[in-house]
Amino acid sequence: MGRAGVGRLSRATAARASAALPAVLLAAATVTWLAAAAFGAHPFWPSESLTLSEAAALRDGGEVARLLATGVDPNGRYSIRGGFLYKDPVVLTPVEAALAADRPEIVAILVHAGATPSATSMTQPPR
Repeated sequence: MGRAGVGRLSRATAARASAALPAVLLAAATVTWLAAAAFGAHPFWPSESLTLSEAAALRDGGEVARLLATGVDPNGRYSIRGGFLYKDPVVLTPVEAALAADRPEIVAILVHAGATPSATSMTQPPR
């Protein structure tokens, strides 16, 4: 009636299909990662934006300037995640964070943008 072996894979064909499987999976994963990245979702780690105080604590002058250009208040008090400046999370002004990180050039950027350092922040390290 029918031919024997129709619908069955030969051993050689099955071996080739098995060998191609990792490449197909890698291609599918790559397409998925690229699609996620195109929509702003990083495939390996989440990205969290920095507050102005965190940027000052991390000595990131470029991020400080970018945040100030978007209208962030240089005198505001913003949270700093634990491990950025101290072991535990804290809430500091950007000037206090820059002083705690010993970065006078960041303080200068903030003061030029309108930050007013308080007498307390200039004499006592924040904790």
